[in-house]
Amino acid sequence: MKELDDDELQELLNSGLVPDNKTLSEEDKNDLLAYQNLFTALGTEPKEGLPMSFAANVRRKLQEQINRKNDLRFNLLALGIFAAGLALAYGLLSIMSPESGDMFLNAMISFKWVLLALVVGFVGYLFIDQRLVKRSY
Repeated sequence: MKELDDDELQELLNSGLVPDNKTLSEEDKNDLLAYQNLFTALGTEPKEGLPMSFAANVRRKLQEQINRKNDLRFNLLALGIFAAGLALAYGLLSIMSPESGDMFLNAMISFKWVLLALVVGFVGYLFIDQRLVKRSY
């Protein structure tokens, strides 16, 4: 006899056929019994359900992950714009006057720690600001 699929098992259960029927093979009886036990278990309500705030908590966690990705993207974009601005200033000065471009580059190299402190301070400010905004939610 061919193996019964889920639809056939459901039809047998709906027609009132019980697992100890003599016309079924042993394997089909076991399948029918397992299927009947499964639907009995699925039909009972769980004793303890999910908390009422489950959906809100899941949504909040997902929103935090999205916000974290957006914050990181924004911080990297701000850093990239700052670097691109310095490179653009050097490029424009070099095009207009090579001596001015060299002076700008020498000034940037001599004040590299000040520039680095400004960049770190700006990114730190953005990071702290985003954390404080997150806390206020």
